[in-house]
Amino acid sequence: MLRYMGQVFVGGTLHPALGHAFGFIVSIVFAMLLLSAVNTAIVDLIMIQFLMSRDREVPKIFQRLNKWGVPSAGMLLATVVPMLLVILVKDMAGLADLYAVGVVGAIATNLGATSTDRKLSIKPLQRTLMFGTFLVMAAIEISLLIDKPNARYFAVTILAVGLILRGLVQERRMKKEGAPKVVRDTLPIELSRPSGETIAVSLGAEAILCAIRGTGRTLDFALREARETGRRLYFLFVREQPFMTEQDAKRKWQEDAEASAIFAEAKQKAGDQQPLFAYAVSPSAAETIVDVAATLGASRVILGAPQRSALVNLLRGNVIREVSNALPEEIDLLVYA
Repeated sequence: MLRYMGQVFVGGTLHPALGHAFGFIVSIVFAMLLLSAVNTAIVDLIMIQFLMSRDREVPKIFQRLNKWGVPSAGMLLATVVPMLLVILVKDMAGLADLYAVGVVGAIATNLGATSTDRKLSIKPLQRTLMFGTFLVMAAIEISLLIDKPNARYFAVTILAVGLILRGLVQERRMKKEGAPKVVRDTLPIELSRPSGETIAVSLGAEAILCAIRGTGRTLDFALREARETGRRLYFLFVREQPFMTEQDAKRKWQEDAEASAIFAEAKQKAGDQQPLFAYAVSPSAAETIVDVAATLGASRVILGAPQRSALVNLLRGNVIREVSNALPEEIDLLVYA
């Protein structure tokens, strides 16, 4: 419809050929917008399944990550189920009603929970504006539930079934584990000797921090630099993961097969001058590298040349550029290519 409107308006005003070309451009632009909306919905569904799996409310398979740090099972389910729903359900108006109730309800819930949470550092004006918007969205949601009975039945059924299943899972877990355990706050990185023994950070002496994702020439270069300069060497492995939970922050490198293999080879190549290992799970590798370098008092940071394609760098950002922009001036940055 939008392509036809653009074709008629531009073609009637200028030339039919220009109208046809403009209609084609309109269709491409709105197709990209729709794909962006679909991607947002899929990412949110994946995140919900991942966090529920971390809370042990759905099976553990939904927290297994692929090499891109995305849960494969959650991505498959979040993609296939909506596709089948659109293909099998012929009543598009009914689906639109369900979509409207779900989106408005989610926005209202988010705004209401955020604006009334006193633990969040939000300015009074912003909190008032958010709460006012919540009241408007809540009124819209109530009107939708009244005017759309099928959507009302669907939303109430989904909430009821979900809460019942969640309660059953929690009851079973409490019976199995007994009293709930108190989780203590921990540092976001795990610093260990090659033997696996956790150590305290010793600051003051100049150090080199090398962020590695493999056992190639960057690792060898860092070992040579440490030998020639006599500086303490830290190897940092960052498991970049878009979705984070409290359990991820406590994960140790011995539990990560890829990090364990890389650190084992680094230990073998180092010989007598053994490095120290730092490991972190983080949604942003660049921010973690900068934070760890500042925490350890490193005078030099070594990074390998990026292996990502231009498209991936565009979508996920360039780690070297981000580290360079955020790194303090007193810390040198070396990029080994």
